[in-house]
Amino acid sequence: MADHAPRHAEYDDIAAEYAASKQLPFRIVVEAPTLFDLAGDVRGLSVLDLPCGDGTYSRAFARRGAGSVLGFDLSGAMVERAHSIEHQEPLGISYQVGDADGLGTVGNFDLVVACYLFNYAHTAGELLAFARTVWANLKPGGRLIGINDNPRTALARYGDYAAYGFSRTLELPRHEGSRIRYSFPTSDGKTFGFDNFWLAPETYEQVFAEAGLADFRFVDAQAAPSAGQDWSDFLRDCPITGLVARRPG
Repeated sequence: MADHAPRHAEYDDIAAEYAASKQLPFRIVVEAPTLFDLAGDVRGLSVLDLPCGDGTYSRAFARRGAGSVLGFDLSGAMVERAHSIEHQEPLGISYQVGDADGLGTVGNFDLVVACYLFNYAHTAGELLAFARTVWANLKPGGRLIGINDNPRTALARYGDYAAYGFSRTLELPRHEGSRIRYSFPTSDGKTFGFDNFWLAPETYEQVFAEAGLADFRFVDAQAAPSAGQDWSDFLRDCPITGLVARRPG
């Protein structure tokens, strides 16, 4: 993809801040429970985490009993952080630097976890490259689960999510490849951010079918039952969504 070099640099530059953002309440109360509910029982399963970031979910699946976990990320700084944590607290996870749109076949997995992968595609062709990588690394009958920027949200639901620790703005008029900017304030009064891109829900459906992945669907995010506060406003036309598909066979 044409922007891989700048995106690589972008995430190298914000690796520490992005890792810290994984502790925001919406991540813990909505994002993670949604993902784990989609995963179900992972005991004994082989898992590919793509992209793995600093290994937050790689470690979570290892602790939940996955038989093996391999993480890939485009950012060398993210993978370095993941290696460092693995060295301090060994869980048997392997991490490598790799680009999801041209990764090829690196294994034969029961489960591919794709958290915030597909929303980096600017075009249907780039989305297809990601989806084909997933297909190539799933066993027949293997499953894809993930978290994604939610392309189904209404235009009115872009904007300030200050109560949840971020903002989400959209390039208008909305079109295939519209830029979505996420910005996060930091404790020192600065901000960091990154770009996602909007593709229509129908584009996802068509592309995943073309890649050979069956039963693709978006799954509404949910809050943990023990959340303790009312998350109904965040969940209404939620900015993030779960997604699932499988390789037939």
